[in-house]
Amino acid sequence: MIAKRYDGELPTINVTLRGMMLYFLIFPLLIATFFSLASGDVKKFVFNVVAYIVYFVGIKIAKKGFEEENKYNSSKLALAPKKKYKMMAAFILGGGTFIASMFCVNNGLLSSIMLALATLVGFIFYYGLDPSEDKIDGTLSKIAQDAIEVIDEVKDKLKELKSFRYIDKNIQENFNTIIKEIDDIVKKVEDDPKILTKVRKFFKIYLTRLVEISGEFSKYKNVDPKVEDRFKWLLEELKNTITEQKKLLEKKDLSGLDIQIEALTKQLKEEGV
Repeated sequence: MIAKRYDGELPTINVTLRGMMLYFLIFPLLIATFFSLASGDVKKFVFNVVAYIVYFVGIKIAKKGFEEENKYNSSKLALAPKKKYKMMAAFILGGGTFIASMFCVNNGLLSSIMLALATLVGFIFYYGLDPSEDKIDGTLSKIAQDAIEVIDEVKDKLKELKSFRYIDKNIQENFNTIIKEIDDIVKKVEDDPKILTKVRKFFKIYLTRLVEISGEFSKYKNVDPKVEDRFKWLLEELKNTITEQKKLLEKKDLSGLDIQIEALTKQLKEEGV
């Protein structure tokens, strides 16, 4: 087993909420910028604008760090982010505080440095550091690297599938079942990356075609009944096939997986979808 097991609920963070909280830092600057402009103090106005821009950049980078952390926390198999966005954001926000204190409020060098450090340390204490440990046992292997790359791609496709909505209740129910089943297979790969060699084709062909077909179908409100029936049939076939493939994975018997995928791909082509 290459990957570590992470049992139970994997922690995630509300990226939007935590990112929005940081905007409270720049609210006083907006007020100060307005008053400096109204009073005609060009120097303070310029430094307020500079501090505002620095804060804004820091917040954007922090939100990127939250997204990377959320992605890391929601996966059983993952590499630690290469770029430490949260740490970068802490230093940038500290720099913004220094500019605002030194040049906008005239607090003096020492006080401005202390406030900048307080901002940096406060950010780290409240938001924490970037993940630093790979969720992989032992030396990073090529199998694990490939699994992580493929899983990331699959999760992006699943996110796209979840954005599709269908009026027909039966279609939507089957669609939701398919998404859940694929998500279960992803979790199995996270638990045991070695099975990636057997399901890679499944992800590359099967899931890609499903995204393409579903995306096209979701664009139309009024669909020809014959086309709608074919789509329903396709989803039913996909649901049954995925269920069977998952059973094969559970049994560690993958001998028939490629055959089923080839058969299904041929059906897709024959149906012209």
